[in-house]
Amino acid sequence: MLWMFLCLLPGLLQVQAKAEIPSYDMVRIKAGTFMMGSPQNETLGRDDEQLHRVVLTRDFFMGRYEVTQAFYQEIMGSNPSYNHVCPTCPVEMISWRDAVLFCNVVSRKAGLRAAYQIHGARITLDLDAPGYRLPTEAEWEYACRAGTRTIFPHGNCITTDEANINGYRPQPGCSSGLNRAETIPVGSFAPNGWGLYDMVGNINEFCWDWYAFFTAKDEVDPLGGPPGEHRVFRGGAFNNYPANCHSASRQKREPDTALDMVGLRMVRTAEAAKKAAP
Repeated sequence: MLWMFLCLLPGLLQVQAKAEIPSYDMVRIKAGTFMMGSPQNETLGRDDEQLHRVVLTRDFFMGRYEVTQAFYQEIMGSNPSYNHVCPTCPVEMISWRDAVLFCNVVSRKAGLRAAYQIHGARITLDLDAPGYRLPTEAEWEYACRAGTRTIFPHGNCITTDEANINGYRPQPGCSSGLNRAETIPVGSFAPNGWGLYDMVGNINEFCWDWYAFFTAKDEVDPLGGPPGEHRVFRGGAFNNYPANCHSASRQKREPDTALDMVGLRMVRTAEAAKKAAP
């Protein structure tokens, strides 16, 4: 009987591990093709947002909401957030490396093979692993746009009735608004066309990619530039003006830096998730 128990033990441990992860609502995003970046005549466009065609060959699941403080604390046992008295607000004051480690811990607790291999300072990504991970920059913009070609997923203007941003300096021809000056609970505004909340504002969200200027060259499943000094984050935050919150807007930071305006939203590769299902 002992040998039978030992044979069953890995499966029993996996079931037990799956019970440890709190619910994380995700939306399936279908593979497809889109124009990434900003056209030359876009009001808020910048030099590093060169418009180019991108093909994504994998469906993926993306978190409907940014990872909250409550979720992070349940997984990691601590809450590093500056605005730490709001469990339904997004977690922040984490670095890019913290975000990667968090994804791996969630994967392990869910009984899934991790998407990241961490060897000291060297971190590699397996896009076909079933575990949780950060979106690539292309996945993030594709999901943010949700099939739109406007400046924002909501249109060519955005107000503080639609997102938690700094409304004191609107883009030309648009209305000004308030400045809440802090994060607020996730899902406080209407979602984009694909059911994703807070893709603009509240906090910036880490992506996998090393920062590099875009080129006009077509790309398939891009993973960013060569290793460098900065990782990309997207979406804009509560203290950002609209110029840093449009769908193509890109920001960067050293991977060990933690800020009160940056957090994360997790994704999983869809086919890998299907194969890993019990």
